[in-house]
Amino acid sequence: MIKKLFIILMVFFLFGCTNSQEETKEEIEYIDPARDIFIFGELDYSLQKRIKEANNNNDYKNYQFNMLFKDGYDGEVVDINGNIIKPSEIDELIVEVVSVECSHCKKQLETITDMMNNLDKTFIQYFNVGNREEILEFYGDIDIPENLIIVSYDEGFKDYLIDEIGIKMYPTLLTFKNNQLSFCAEGETSMIAFRYICDIGFNNILKEEDFIDTIGNNVLKINRSIDDVKNDLSIENQNKIKSLDNDNYTEELTYTLMSKQLDFDKISNRKSDVYINEIEDYSVYKDKQLVLLYTFLRDNSQTDRVEFLNEIIDDNPDMNFIVVLIEGLESSSAALRNMKIRFKCPVVSTLGMMPDDFFRFGISSYPTAIFVNEGVFVGGYSNIESKEKFKEAISVFLSEDSVAYKKNN
Repeated sequence: MIKKLFIILMVFFLFGCTNSQEETKEEIEYIDPARDIFIFGELDYSLQKRIKEANNNNDYKNYQFNMLFKDGYDGEVVDINGNIIKPSEIDELIVEVVSVECSHCKKQLETITDMMNNLDKTFIQYFNVGNREEILEFYGDIDIPENLIIVSYDEGFKDYLIDEIGIKMYPTLLTFKNNQLSFCAEGETSMIAFRYICDIGFNNILKEEDFIDTIGNNVLKINRSIDDVKNDLSIENQNKIKSLDNDNYTEELTYTLMSKQLDFDKISNRKSDVYINEIEDYSVYKDKQLVLLYTFLRDNSQTDRVEFLNEIIDDNPDMNFIVVLIEGLESSSAALRNMKIRFKCPVVSTLGMMPDDFFRFGISSYPTAIFVNEGVFVGGYSNIESKEKFKEAISVFLSEDSVAYKKNN
């Protein structure tokens, strides 16, 4: 009896341990992926209307939203008369960013005088291109308003406006309230739009809570650029990815794909006798680590491309590989069929029956590897340099130290 009880207890503890281990299995948290969403379209109509009226009746672009609420310039600028101005000390400030080479900026001069009449705000017109002589020549016969502060090219101010704020075009009007950017309008500004700019920039200013949707999400944070993804990684991990980049595309490809889901079930094309498809069921890869190897075969003479990828496959026997053939004017499928050599893993064609997500991104050179961890993209390596560098890429993307894991950043 005691022996039977002991056996029962042992079985209980064994099963208990197994269940506990399954329950406590660490769930991987990935870096938040890039999301290209048109923020303006996510706003309610009344807010869209206010912003559009102040933006010269144009929809607000994502990069303009990204400027809002940023701190003002903390340095000093010197106007063309030698006066020193510290923008951060001005409570209500308008900055127009222009260039002596910009025809739209030239047309804008005609309304500058009207804008300056009875204006109780400080107005700085900053020429990102142009020195004092060029600016005076640019104005020509147009009288410069006495209360207009004109600043010629300044390295520090340029770095702030272009690199930190993100100015994309001339002319651009910026408003600052209490040293915080409150609005950005691009293009030629009419007097009607200018009134809306002053209202939204200084009186009825936008607040972050204005951008909270009905389910509590901040629409300004829905959109994420590849730079946002990159900046969430540690400097060490950024450098790991950069070390793989031998054609200036690995970084972009990685940050574009990182942490996005791969849908193995969405397949648009049907199986074809023309294009190679050696996989019947893609669901077997859902819970596995997988490397997609992309290549293009012009004709049956390019056996070296097959041999190189086979060396990589042989060098990593525990890894799951799928070769994806890029089809162009020449058929990679036909080229491979006419070769005596074959790939040492399953092969599919971009025009064959494969998940749509296998080919929703650009491939700029061959061979390129895309790394997937249990149905999640974790990185890409464009223009694979060697077997050794490929081993390095596996460590960067598919090891416990994967750069895509939040815990490693």
